[in-house]
Amino acid sequence: MYLVIFDIDGTLTNTEQIDEDCFVRALAVEFGIFEINTNWTEYTYTTDSGITQQIFIEKLGRVPLDEELARVKRCFVSLLQEASIDNQDLFSEIPGSRNALAELLLNPDLCVAIATGGWGESAKLKLQKANLQITGIPFASADDALSREDIVNTAIIKAKDVYQVEKFDKIVFVGDGIWDVKAAHNLSIAFIGVGSPKLISAGATQLIKDFTNLEVFREILQIAEKPRFFMNTILHITQRQQWEQAKNLGSYRDDSLDSEGFIHCSKSNQIVKVANRFFNNQKDLVLLFIDSEKVEAEIREEEAEIGELFPHIYGKLNIDAVYQVIDFEVGEDGLFKLPQEVINL
Repeated sequence: MYLVIFDIDGTLTNTEQIDEDCFVRALAVEFGIFEINTNWTEYTYTTDSGITQQIFIEKLGRVPLDEELARVKRCFVSLLQEASIDNQDLFSEIPGSRNALAELLLNPDLCVAIATGGWGESAKLKLQKANLQITGIPFASADDALSREDIVNTAIIKAKDVYQVEKFDKIVFVGDGIWDVKAAHNLSIAFIGVGSPKLISAGATQLIKDFTNLEVFREILQIAEKPRFFMNTILHITQRQQWEQAKNLGSYRDDSLDSEGFIHCSKSNQIVKVANRFFNNQKDLVLLFIDSEKVEAEIREEEAEIGELFPHIYGKLNIDAVYQVIDFEVGEDGLFKLPQEVINL
């Protein structure tokens, strides 16, 4: 018995843009929070709950209260409802997704579940507006957990209960985001990407444009595999001259190693905020891509003043652990942007 788990936005429904617009407006309307970073790859948890929590911490210096989360959700759903009245076309299905769901539900050898990074009420509204029926399908959302992995795992647990299956022969997660690829990899389940070829560079081995060719989708379900190994990459910003010197010496050390006892590093979703905070107006910078499994010194994840965990290297960095180096220059607006090489991690 196979279990096929679907994401929603960008996978079953073409609602990414209206979802983003209404989410941003809800935070502005309810809490006066503006200028939100909508590059969702830069957030620790790419879910409605995780993004909202991080925005509150960054903008207001605290986590949201339960009643504040409820206010955002209510406003968000209300804005989606209004948008659907004004323009139903904003809530279309990904071509063929309705038929694909219906066919899978009729197959006695397949079970279906939903795992979305959105909140449950807003997610079900978007499915309804796109005329996708999910009655009786196990459903997990950002109301159940903070991380994508925990949401997908919740969907698996619910599916076992609904379908009375002790263990599925194979689990396939179908999604459109890099965060979906990573979740599948971390959970050691198969993955099928929908849409962008960037999913292949992120580790997906199977990709479909949409669900219009159901025969092809059925075939891919049979051969879908776990995403390729994700290198556990951490990042470090330094001056080009300092890196060139390190290559000649065979190891890299930062001034912080002497002053604080470790070399500061960041995860991919942290690097831009670090750059804009600590490297303002600095030029001739490079970004080191470090394979943490090859670092000879100890790496500790430690909490910084903003409440996030950052990787710290307690010792010199051996050069062979650095597998890529790119220029990292500030934009014309004076701000650093996330390089494509980091987005593709």
